[in-house]
Amino acid sequence: MTILYDTQSLFQRGLSKLVGNPTLLATNLVEPLFFLLIFSQVFQKLGDFLPGEPGGYLAYLTPGVLIMCAAITSPQGGVSITNDLNSGFLSKILLTQVSRPAILLGRLLTDMSIVVAQSLVTIIVAFAMGVRISSGLPGVLLILLTVAFFELALSGLFLAIGMRTRKPENISALSGFLYLPLIFFSSALFPTSFFPSWMQTISNYNPVSYASNVTRELVLGGLTFSTLASAYALIGIIAIVTFAATLYQFRRVIS
Repeated sequence: MTILYDTQSLFQRGLSKLVGNPTLLATNLVEPLFFLLIFSQVFQKLGDFLPGEPGGYLAYLTPGVLIMCAAITSPQGGVSITNDLNSGFLSKILLTQVSRPAILLGRLLTDMSIVVAQSLVTIIVAFAMGVRISSGLPGVLLILLTVAFFELALSGLFLAIGMRTRKPENISALSGFLYLPLIFFSSALFPTSFFPSWMQTISNYNPVSYASNVTRELVLGGLTFSTLASAYALIGIIAIVTFAATLYQFRRVIS
């Protein structure tokens, strides 16, 4: 089918651009390790206050780092499509018979591949540092699925902004504004029991907390259906809203 071939071609282009930029490639792969190593060392004493958490603070932190890096990676698709618009590449490709949905699908597959690669590297390093995933290989696969789904839902927002404004600096400014409170007002890095009551209230509605809780229960054990269902429902709602905006802006671009 044309859409499959075109999606594959644009996906390969996205990966080639990433591999051809060693700085960006290294940053994507090293960034989660930086967070894992720095936070686990700076806050290692928190393990003394987590008696019920097997593996101490490192085991608690690792799932949160996976979700945090998915959030931080999600603006890359918006920046990339902005560059394609400004360079004229998208205008040129629209003059061909390429499948229009493949333009977005190729970009999304590239972004999801990046975050899956990040997660695998992080899991391997965490394993070498002593973290064990109690749910085994099925748990690892579900962690990767959760991380990719979360990144996909957030990336729709930045794709829409990129096509609307065509200014990558707007994407950078918005992502910085959103992600600091999203990450630090969540259970990604610290147990919410450490928070004041008003921060706990925010964390209870924070999608980063929902996604982090799923990956954490897969690592530590004890994943419940309610945790999984509520997280996927919230992420799904975010995906519907952001991709409605993306499709609206994409139709304007191709019309």
